[in-house]
Amino acid sequence: MSFEVKKYSSYKHWFLYHLYKQKYMVISVILGIIILTLTRTLIPVVLGNIIDNLLIAKDETYLILMASIGFFLYILRNATDYGTMMAGHNLGLKTEQNMRKEFFDAIQLKPLQYYDNARTGDLQALATNDLRVINTMVSHGSFYIYPFFQVGITIILLIAFLDIRLALICIPFIILYIYFILYYRKKISPYASARLRKHSNLAVVLQDSITGAAVVRSFTAEKMEREKFSRVVYAFRDNWIGETKVQSKYYPMLILYITIGITFLISCLFVFQNTLSIGDLAAINLLLITLIDPTNTIFWATNDMMSGFAACSRLYIALSREESEHTNDKHIEWSNDFKGKIEFKNVSFAYTNENEKNPPILKNLTFTIEPYQRVALVGPTGCGKTTLVKLLLRLYDPQNGKILINGVDIQDYPLQVLRKHIGYIEQDIYLFSRTINENIAFGKQNALQKDIIEVAKLAQVDDFVQKFPKKYKTVVGERGTRLSGGEKQRVAIARAFLTDPEIIILDDSVSAVDSETEEKIGTAMENILKNRTTLIITHRLHTIRTSDKIIVLKHGKIVAEGNHNNLLQSSEDYRRIFGKHLLLPELTIKKTYEVEK
Repeated sequence: MSFEVKKYSSYKHWFLYHLYKQKYMVISVILGIIILTLTRTLIPVVLGNIIDNLLIAKDETYLILMASIGFFLYILRNATDYGTMMAGHNLGLKTEQNMRKEFFDAIQLKPLQYYDNARTGDLQALATNDLRVINTMVSHGSFYIYPFFQVGITIILLIAFLDIRLALICIPFIILYIYFILYYRKKISPYASARLRKHSNLAVVLQDSITGAAVVRSFTAEKMEREKFSRVVYAFRDNWIGETKVQSKYYPMLILYITIGITFLISCLFVFQNTLSIGDLAAINLLLITLIDPTNTIFWATNDMMSGFAACSRLYIALSREESEHTNDKHIEWSNDFKGKIEFKNVSFAYTNENEKNPPILKNLTFTIEPYQRVALVGPTGCGKTTLVKLLLRLYDPQNGKILINGVDIQDYPLQVLRKHIGYIEQDIYLFSRTINENIAFGKQNALQKDIIEVAKLAQVDDFVQKFPKKYKTVVGERGTRLSGGEKQRVAIARAFLTDPEIIILDDSVSAVDSETEEKIGTAMENILKNRTTLIITHRLHTIRTSDKIIVLKHGKIVAEGNHNNLLQSSEDYRRIFGKHLLLPELTIKKTYEVEK
């Protein structure tokens, strides 16, 4: 897979790049606009000639010729109109398709910090509504361009072939006409941009409410959620009302009607004075009438254009925020004689929120995990245990220090290679709304069914799967809602086992299983974890005691290292964490003795 990410200097550059990818279709649309505009403006001229030759000169031969030309232009206009419209819509669909694919590919390559600062509903709105708005802009772009082209040709025909006097009379009105179009564009632009933001806010609130439905109902917060949703709905409505008020002051149409009326009266006066033919009067006024439809088109095409450019800007900002994870990927191969040694050297890290830097989570961590060693990370909540393993996976990069695997800085490994060799069973299990089979095979999608079933049995998944009517084809629901917490954790364990990684990270991976299941999984793990470097985050005393090495974290620092027995003697922090568990059997026996006595 290629991880090359194209960079753009601005949202206009990004938009033009995607138009250029469809350059032949763009050229065909432009040619269609030219032909359509010429036929629209030439037909009135032909009709004027027909009137003069039919009513005055009665030249039948010339009349037949002009009628044939007029009919041909009419057929050509309709055919070109249809062809240009279809080409424009096809161009819009192709552009939307390419942009959506690029957007999805780009956010897939963003670092985890990108998602920390992003809102899920906002990204969904960008990938759906905003891209659809761009499609509409591109599809209707020709309808915004050709009216101006038609105005220019109309003035040229008035001056060169019809009557320069009427052309000079029309010019001030045409200038005023163009001014009000540009004025309308300027006024509608802020509302079009705000409409997208407020639509995005609607999506965010709705997504939060649906995702947190169980929490909302548990705390009887339905009223608060309705009020919150009502506020964003009213904000969207108010923006729409403001936009409608601007649309109601669309003056170009009024200017055009005034121009047509004045031109008709003056041209009638010229006809009365025998300085203008009836055919020219008809041609001139029909030319101006042909501007009515384009002027109406400009009304909604302007809205589409302003909304489209606002959507381009929003998408460009989302694409350009945070560089791709793979921007600086190097091409160091994973060693075939990999031993699994992990080294942290003076590693410090703090989460950042936009441009703000929070207090450091990890401070100058330095430790070594030897090959095939089983190491337990312990410490109070918030001491940085999970953050540490995320740094090892390069979900985040440390601000200071280095992390080495097999003696090589992990930033020198391509990300795909690094993560392929590290199995991670997260604390907050995430399952996709797919089948159990697909969730287990997520990290190795070409896995054979017999391999999937084998790891499922090792992780104690097969036991509960056999109870389902569809077995491994059972869909687990969004985030695995159809499975219990323990069942989800077992599926996640099977998913990690299937990739057969050299390093395994277990982040409190059996916290939601019962004692009997934990014992079964523990037996399976003993076989799987052999000859692998293992990093375990857990509060289970048995798991900690059987680890080769224990690292005690407190306030982002290592306060003690060693095995269970040594730390009981040397570390007050370790004793404080697990002392109550060690004393529990003694207290239970004593109480029982007192009761019996």
